[in-house]
Amino acid sequence: MKTFLRKVKLSFLAMLCGWLACNIAWWVGAIPRMDLASVQHANLKQSLLFALAVAICTAIVIGMAWLAIFLPVDLCVNDASRLRRPRTAAGCGFLAAFAIVLAAFVAFAWNDVSRWGLVDGIRATWSLAAPPYVLGTCATGTVAAYVRARWDSPHAQHHHDKP
Repeated sequence: MKTFLRKVKLSFLAMLCGWLACNIAWWVGAIPRMDLASVQHANLKQSLLFALAVAICTAIVIGMAWLAIFLPVDLCVNDASRLRRPRTAAGCGFLAAFAIVLAAFVAFAWNDVSRWGLVDGIRATWSLAAPPYVLGTCATGTVAAYVRARWDSPHAQHHHDKP
């Protein structure tokens, strides 16, 4: 039971780090796409509310991803697995996040196939707002998986050192 609760706690904290990375990456992708003239004239209160809304929305989505994907994987992967190596975990986290976001954008584009065709639908979907979401999602998966594996690195070495 102690191991289960420890894994839940560590995976939650790793996903929290992923959430922070997601928000930073989201803004890195969103700021270049913003109309700077409208940003300069924006009400500070409205801008802060928008930033809070982004943080809340990403927290909800990442919370669901933690419960549906990250936590179950963390609980199922053996502590001695190669997947627990930080670089390998980060790569897997990136690939999983990218696959999810790619599937979502293809699904959205698929809805507009009759209007544009699949390839043009993907281009249109990408041009609307994809970069912030792709960056945020990939940052979440990469950072959360890396941090989670990194926190276990010293523990895994101690387990191997025991006779």
